[in-house]
Parts: sequence; structure tokens; C-alpha cells
Amino acid sequence: MISEEKNKEMVRMFCAFCRRTLRNARTDIVRKQMRDAKRETLFSDMREEELNRLTSPYSVIREEMLFEVLDSEVLVLDASLGGAISSLPETEQAIILLYYFAEWTDKRIAAELGCPRSTVQLKRTRALDMLRKYLEEEGVCCRDRDEL
Repeated sequence: MISEEKNKEMVRMFCAFCRRTLRNARTDIVRKQMRDAKRETLFSDMREEELNRLTSPYSVIREEMLFEVLDSEVLVLDASLGGAISSLPETEQAIILLYYFAEWTDKRIAAELGCPRSTVQLKRTRALDMLRKYLEEEGVCCRDRDEL
């Protein structure tokens, strides 16, 4: 049988554990909110063209681009983004499409392409830089904050 003193000590330890767990959960939520806030774009920061795309669902109809990647088809609904992706070299194009549109992991992409995972990561980073530059030149995106 557990003595009353040991029982109280166990209850105190459990309460301390619960407080620490709640404090850590709160910290995680605050950090996630901060990350999300960095990615938000205020309406006042948007260009008129971007705002017009938000005004009516009927004005959002755009050209679609279909890409063939490793015997699969990936559909990109935005013509500007599709054009930017099509400007990439074939390998980088495949990596971007599989990672962001098909939601594959770097490990899976590396296995399919027959290269190391670190190569996939490096090529994805470079491809994002190329996409950013292409879209900036086209006047589609990218103010001071990272949008890609």
C-alpha cells in the first residue's frame, strides 16, 4: 500500500508534468502563429491585379497546364505558375511538381530519380530561386517577403 505522503508526492509530480506539458503546447501554438503571420499578405500590400483575382470566383478561371512526370500527370491550374515551371530544366521541374503538387517526400523523389536525397533538396532550392526570378520578371509576384 502506498503511504499518504508518497501519494501526495505522486500527485504533485503529475501536476507539474501537466503544467509543463500545457506550457510547451502553448509555446508551440505561439510559434506556429508567428510562422503563419510571416506568410500572411495584407490586402493593403497586394497589387490591384492580385485583388481583382479575389473579387469574383468567375474571374478566376484560368488556363491549366498539364505536366507529365514519371508516368504521372500533374495539373497546374495557374497559367503564370505553369509557365514558370515549364521554364525549369526537366529534373528541377519534376522535383517541384512532385514535391509541391504530388506531395512526395525528398526521399521518395530521390529514389525515383536515382539520386541522393540531398541532391533533390539542393535542386529544389535552386528551382525555387529560378521560379522566383521568372515570376518577378513577369511581374506576377514577390515583394520584399518570400512568397515562394
